[in-house]
Amino acid sequence: MLKFDWNLLWTVVNLILFFLLMKKFLFKPIKNVMDKRQAMLDEQFKNAEDANAAANEKLADYESKLANADDEKNQIISGARQNARAEYDKIILRAEQDSKKMKADARKQIEEERESTIRSAREEIASLAADAASKLVGANITEEDNRNLLDEFLNEGSDGND
Repeated sequence: MLKFDWNLLWTVVNLILFFLLMKKFLFKPIKNVMDKRQAMLDEQFKNAEDANAAANEKLADYESKLANADDEKNQIISGARQNARAEYDKIILRAEQDSKKMKADARKQIEEERESTIRSAREEIASLAADAASKLVGANITEEDNRNLLDEFLNEGSDGND
């Protein structure tokens, strides 16, 4: 029959007791340390994912700003070109107006000088005609007669030129 050995029983009891003690003093602290370490790793992974998401968000924001900067640059260049064109048109218009004014002033001055020249030529011719007439007549003509002759001559001369 079977013989019961007390050594075997004490070995089993020792093993169970050893297991319970190891569970209490070794396995639980190791499990706690491993749980804490797992929590720390999970938090670090979460922080890394959050940082990665923030970096991606900033990258998208920078890319958007860069695209907007290109659009803004194009708008500024376009606006500057339009302003330059408008300023160019104003300058050309001003130059044309100044040119027309200068031409009109020059024509007016030429006309005034022409009239002055004609007037002085008529006076010179009248004076010469009066001198010639007084020499032909041989008599001394009075100043009043001289003026009358001059006016008559100028009137005849201006009727012939107009």
